[in-house]
Amino acid sequence: MVKISVILPNYNGGKYLAQSIESFIGQDYITKELIIVDGKSTDNSHEIIEKYVQLYPNIIWVKEEDKGISNAFNIGFKYAKGNIIGYLGSDDIIFKGLFEEINYINSWSSFDSIYFNSYTFYINEKRCILRKCPDIEFNLNNLLSYGTIVGWQNIYFKREIYERYRIDESNKTCMDYEFYLQICSSEDLLFIQSDRISTINIFDGNISSDFNGTQMLEATNVAKKYASKTSYKGQLFGSRIVTKKQSILTSFKNLFIR
Repeated sequence: MVKISVILPNYNGGKYLAQSIESFIGQDYITKELIIVDGKSTDNSHEIIEKYVQLYPNIIWVKEEDKGISNAFNIGFKYAKGNIIGYLGSDDIIFKGLFEEINYINSWSSFDSIYFNSYTFYINEKRCILRKCPDIEFNLNNLLSYGTIVGWQNIYFKREIYERYRIDESNKTCMDYEFYLQICSSEDLLFIQSDRISTINIFDGNISSDFNGTQMLEATNVAKKYASKTSYKGQLFGSRIVTKKQSILTSFKNLFIR
């Protein structure tokens, strides 16, 4: 069985943190570990983490003070021992049976990366939406045309990928998008798309009020940067939508809400 490491950066995410940790524990899979990076929380997060660390030796608490999600992930990676690496938010729940699915597909494919569909649970509005990845090849051209394709918590990479390419810590909201563009512009990798569900993202807010276009603007700038380095001639992601606010919001919902 391949060892799977999940890195969970947390800052004051105590409201759903226990559910997130429990979903890791609930994976019926032996060779796994959870790396929690949290040295700054001021809510009840540290009490929650301490309880689980005392009970489960495969849950590691890294108490270094990070400078944001990107930096926290890179810190966590230094402690990860797994052959396959995933990211998890403190408001994400890992779907039952995910690790077994990853191990099985790895046994016959030797993938570089595998990615999945997910649910977004709008808890206050009592709505749950299936977020299906688009049925397109995971490559540079499609990333430049359509955006992220999959959220960071729904994609797992072989550790060698994170050893060769690190998350850009200057990127505050679209670190996953830039990482995808970086690796796909550098080499050909085997991406496998599964039709299984990997996470349930608990969205504790109003669907239309939790963003103001900042993430979209950053993503558009990232896309422009990588397009300028290549021979890409298509319609760049964001170019058709930056002029109309409603289009921004629609595209944001479809492509960036995890």
